[in-house]
Amino acid sequence: MEPFEGHGHWWLLGNEENKVPGTLKIDSSGGAELYLIGSLRSFEDFGESTTANGVTTTSFTQESMERSGTYPRIHGLIGTIAYTLEDCFQKRSARNLMGGIPTEVVHVNQVFKNVYYEEDEETVASGISFVPRHLSYWVRKGGLASSIRAPHERQEQESEAEPHISVHGYEVPSDDVTLTDGAELHLRQRLTLSGDGITSKEIKQLYYYRYDAPGLRHMNDLLEVASDLQDLVSVATNRTAQFDEVAFYHPEIKLIPEKEDSALKPIEFIARWNAAVNTPEKVPNSLVFGYEEFGGMNGVASWLAVAAKHRISLGRVMATRYSKSMPVSDRLLNRAASLESFDRVRNGDSIDFGARMARCANYAGGEFMEMVKNRRKWSKMVKEDRDDIAHNLGRSRETAEQIFLADSLYWLFILCLLKEAKAPREVFRSIKKYGEYSWLCTKVSTLVRAA
Repeated sequence: MEPFEGHGHWWLLGNEENKVPGTLKIDSSGGAELYLIGSLRSFEDFGESTTANGVTTTSFTQESMERSGTYPRIHGLIGTIAYTLEDCFQKRSARNLMGGIPTEVVHVNQVFKNVYYEEDEETVASGISFVPRHLSYWVRKGGLASSIRAPHERQEQESEAEPHISVHGYEVPSDDVTLTDGAELHLRQRLTLSGDGITSKEIKQLYYYRYDAPGLRHMNDLLEVASDLQDLVSVATNRTAQFDEVAFYHPEIKLIPEKEDSALKPIEFIARWNAAVNTPEKVPNSLVFGYEEFGGMNGVASWLAVAAKHRISLGRVMATRYSKSMPVSDRLLNRAASLESFDRVRNGDSIDFGARMARCANYAGGEFMEMVKNRRKWSKMVKEDRDDIAHNLGRSRETAEQIFLADSLYWLFILCLLKEAKAPREVFRSIKKYGEYSWLCTKVSTLVRAA
């Protein structure tokens, strides 16, 4: 996202008369801080007051000082735009007991733009739209075209204003599907113009998802659906599909409030996401599998049903992808635990861990068997490494070998989910041909054979 800096006034709910000027700063990763010239609470609020015999005594304790610097919800106004800042705490403060203007720096975990949420009001919405990075590269539905006309192709009767280079943006119809719970999911296109109009003028295209629930839902529930789709795009493109935009919709927040059939006004949502990249990734020129291969929106709907069933395990596996600093041993442990959970949910029995891994390998089918060759030998190696890490036995393999085993667990989990989602056969063929997967097949099969 683009960094943002806005100057406005800020106040605590129930204390609207104390509006404090300050600047909200949001960086490119979604991290937000509020810089205040003044204090949201008076000095007396930092202590605990008691009254006895007509005398009020204020005492200051460590607990009261910490509590006074915690702000569950802050309201603000920048120009004519309303802001609700959620889950905030004071990072720094400066206050002179002899006088002068105090200052505060407040850390903000979540920013809601275009709405005021009142005290104790639940953050609920009827829908969410979001842009996972690389989604446009995955769906590849067109919408842009260009043409160049050489000078000799121009007819004499044509005016000099006839374009030499033309770029066109075409509207692409929405892809829609109704989910089993009655919710609707839409894949939509957005075209925008950019450039200064003097040295450049270009058409930009992006695709985004819009999810509309059959009723009001807590925003965390809507974010879980968005996260499941983010994971799908990350798997399919082999990139981190971090959220570039997120907005919620509420039936009472309209673009034209007095108009009953007005479109809903987006409640922009900003936060620091776990799935984020600090340095730009190359665009995915090749895909693990494509949108059309996956079955379009029907395939996406099947993925959502399976992802909801295994959401905790999926989140755990994808966290090993999104976190670049996670140790290899933790990657292996988390992926192994997620596969164990997947198999337990699917089969509902109690068997040995190694047998679960072998059963998952068998369920994944030929593509994975081509990687490991011998599933019983491979599962024994995984069990040994998992026990070694979990119980600190000190018999760990070389780091490179452990990386290969950990990565085989990642692909096994993905193949199992795709199998349960009844992904088309073309998806598995595409994975088998994907360069990183075929390279890992060589490494893992060699490692298992040598064990």
